[in-house]
Amino acid sequence: MPSPENGPQHPSEQARSWLNAAVAPGRSWLRLAATCQTLEAAFTIVQWAALAWVAQEVLAGRAHPSWPALGALLAGGLLAALATASAARFQAAGRQRISRVIRQRLVAGLLPSGQRRAEADPATAALATVELTDDVADYHAQTLPQRLSAPASMAVIFLVTAGLQWPAAVILLAASLLVAPNMRLAGLFAKEGANARLAASTRLGAVVLDSFRGMHTLRSIGALERRRNELAQAAASLNVTTIAVVQRAFLSGAVMDVVITFSIAANATYVGLSLLGYIRIGTAPSVTLFNGLLVLLLCPMYFHPIRAMAAAYHSQERALAAVPTIMALLAEVEAVPRTGARSALSPAGPVTVVLDNVTFRFPNANQPVLHGVDMVLRPGCWTAIVGPSGVGKTTLLSLIAGVRQPTAGTVRWVVPAGVRPPHLGGCAWIGQQTVLLPGSISDNIRIGRPTASQAEVEHAVAAAGLCDVVARLPDGLNTMLGERGAGVSAGEARRIAIARAFLRDAELWVLDELTAHLDPDAEAQVIDALQGATRGRTVIVATHSAALARSADTVLTLADGTIHATREAVAA
Repeated sequence: MPSPENGPQHPSEQARSWLNAAVAPGRSWLRLAATCQTLEAAFTIVQWAALAWVAQEVLAGRAHPSWPALGALLAGGLLAALATASAARFQAAGRQRISRVIRQRLVAGLLPSGQRRAEADPATAALATVELTDDVADYHAQTLPQRLSAPASMAVIFLVTAGLQWPAAVILLAASLLVAPNMRLAGLFAKEGANARLAASTRLGAVVLDSFRGMHTLRSIGALERRRNELAQAAASLNVTTIAVVQRAFLSGAVMDVVITFSIAANATYVGLSLLGYIRIGTAPSVTLFNGLLVLLLCPMYFHPIRAMAAAYHSQERALAAVPTIMALLAEVEAVPRTGARSALSPAGPVTVVLDNVTFRFPNANQPVLHGVDMVLRPGCWTAIVGPSGVGKTTLLSLIAGVRQPTAGTVRWVVPAGVRPPHLGGCAWIGQQTVLLPGSISDNIRIGRPTASQAEVEHAVAAAGLCDVVARLPDGLNTMLGERGAGVSAGEARRIAIARAFLRDAELWVLDELTAHLDPDAEAQVIDALQGATRGRTVIVATHSAALARSADTVLTLADGTIHATREAVAA
């Protein structure tokens, strides 16, 4: 954290600080991976030394290599392979723990139980949770073990080479000095490309999600061809930026390969000419087949950690490009105060909903959807909001539920304990599409409260009027449902959603077109179930149904972006 004397950190410094702190959950595993990588280098040196020993004996005319040489070759190879496998396993464990902690923090805030005050952009949230989290975890899994093991491994190889032939060690050192600037340039190129690719990936995700959500509207207004072109352009942009990243990596890798190849070639030339007697450096040890071959085997091995660190430069810039998006989502999540376990679910006691001069305008829109909305929704009453399609009923419900924040004005929940701002998870929300997951009816109801007992689930079933439905099913509550609730009718699926909401024990229910597309009999059953389940609770429902509106205590009409009273509740 920046000190007051130093002032706030620059965004790039904040991103780097956050990235460095994110390694904490997997640090111990990655340190073990680094230890194994260092041991791998030591065992590989033993393996190459044994191989040079065997080659020297064979070329010296022995019938077969000595058993100590073969034993050292076999032992070195097996131990190096074991160290490599262990390092990979520890890296995977560290990567998994880092990504799991980040995902847990993101998901805890993106789901209703996270007390979010507003809904994150779906494309950004999906990208951060699925892909960007892995970018951060992959960076640490690659970089930390290499950063810890590379100096030790290279030092051991350098010292062994210097002990065998110090001129070869000097060539390795000179090549190392040339590689460092190339790694820096590779990182700068990768940063630029990673930022462009992240922007293109986010745009493509947003276009795809918006297309699926608005497919009906796009089809009805004849805009499918235009959206198809937008999707093609977004995909092409992602392809171009991805290829650009690959090209940058290839270019920087090619420069590094030239330097490394030159170093190996220089050492091979020195060893070969020394063996032929054309070169003799006075203070250098004599070149023999054993030490010459071992030096040539160690040269590529010396540069292996450098290659790995160069790859880590690319992953670092991808991770730094991902961090601001993750930080922004986490900042929104963790800025919401938590006032106890109960408040994370639902306010205790009756809820009065108050809207004061509320205005809402979508970004880049010329006109607000809602303006000057003032209303007080009494606790324990049903309020129906009616109006033509597209007038803003769903938007108004989203403001009441805390899914969106008003552009101007305030939305408040007044409860016996005081006044609270709306937040996701504080009310029971049933939208236009009933979401049922593959699984049993009991499992789908328990989504409302996973810790609920069987008796509590059965009570919710009774409150939602599902007893007759469950009784005629072959496996009762254990009856398995297919994709999108296959196995029950639309009306029965709505009542399962009512039972799920009842199990949450929420004092405020926000319902969007609950009886849409139901026949009159199914609609009547859903209304009866809803009246039984919400007795004494505050219910706000947007509807086109005359039957549902007649069941409400208060009917409000939304027109021209504001509220007009149609029928007021009668005071008790």
